[in-house]
Amino acid sequence: MKLDFEKLIKFDLVDDIESRIKNKWEMLMEFFDVCQQIQNVDQFIRDCPAYPGSMDKIQRSELVSSVGATLAIEGTKVTAEEIERTLQKVDLSAELEKKEQETQNTKSAYDYITDLAGTSQKEGKKFVYKEEHIKQIHKHLTVNIDYGLNVPGKYRDVNPIYGEPPRRSLCRTKGEVKTTMPKFIEWLNKESSGPLTSDCRAKAIMAHYYLVEIHPFADGNGRTARALEALILFVSRINTYCFWSLANFWSANRSEYIVHLGNIRTTCDPWDFLLWGLKGYQKEVERIKGLVLKKAKQLMLMDYVNHLNRTRKQQKPEKKINTRIVGMLSLLTHTDEMTFAKFVSSPQIETLYHKRSGQTRYRDFDQMCSLGLIRMYDKDGTKYIAPNYQLLEYLEFNV
Repeated sequence: MKLDFEKLIKFDLVDDIESRIKNKWEMLMEFFDVCQQIQNVDQFIRDCPAYPGSMDKIQRSELVSSVGATLAIEGTKVTAEEIERTLQKVDLSAELEKKEQETQNTKSAYDYITDLAGTSQKEGKKFVYKEEHIKQIHKHLTVNIDYGLNVPGKYRDVNPIYGEPPRRSLCRTKGEVKTTMPKFIEWLNKESSGPLTSDCRAKAIMAHYYLVEIHPFADGNGRTARALEALILFVSRINTYCFWSLANFWSANRSEYIVHLGNIRTTCDPWDFLLWGLKGYQKEVERIKGLVLKKAKQLMLMDYVNHLNRTRKQQKPEKKINTRIVGMLSLLTHTDEMTFAKFVSSPQIETLYHKRSGQTRYRDFDQMCSLGLIRMYDKDGTKYIAPNYQLLEYLEFNV
């Protein structure tokens, strides 16, 4: 059975799955298992304390990655360095290149989502989705860019060809778009009790699919759909400081993503896409958990180094360190792995050893190695230096 307009506007594809698999426990258990693992990782991230200078760098890095990912799906290739430069600009001139404007627009859309959902959460009110929210997201994403017949925040007057393979929306006219969008909003706000229909992560992924299928705007529909997905996750308090990260998974698996979207229209069965997307989101939150753990290890290692420095008068000779070593470890924990040549020639290290002999530098490096604070190793014929976080695993026996 192929998806058609009459079936689309019922927004019951997930309901159909529930009725079909209600007695297939192995399928339900696979769904529940993935959701539970996501919940466990998300809870860990929530429980980790975050403060300026701690998790904000992860947020920034994830935002840059997500901006690049969502643009890459649309065919705009932009590097992390280009995105960072654009986000740092205070004023945008009229001569900005298209990809710079797209980068700024994507950041603006995520800021809008944060403010929109954040206000509702602060007031303790249940979030209510509106057509205007989707229009505003689209406006943020496409303003100040010429996308042919596209008008930021306005429904399309034509039914453009899109996707791979090329196709048109099942909502053939502007009138059908206007008929469909209120029904879509009604579905977004509907509370369900089914194991699939009540899950906010499943709703986010399906909202993404439905909006792509409706294709309400002349351009920017994919980006708007992924931003709506992020809004639903943020409203549901799922990984709130990196709520946009699922865009990274779609981008990294673009070919399979496109195949899944096409298959749903052909079969009216979103199960494979839904489960695949959930597993992808699980990978994303686990990756972010790794970043959070790494940040915690950086803080713990520096805490130990500062402890050694503060108590150096009480420490045994083999454990005595100096402020130069503290400075070197501070640089390393911020940059992580570096080539040894780049590390020793960095301005920070040159400043630390200004007017110091080479023997002093050698003695400090030898002390860091003997205390297990750093790792020195060769990779592809090049010498590297990195903080030794493995020290934290047995540190309690050495302090």
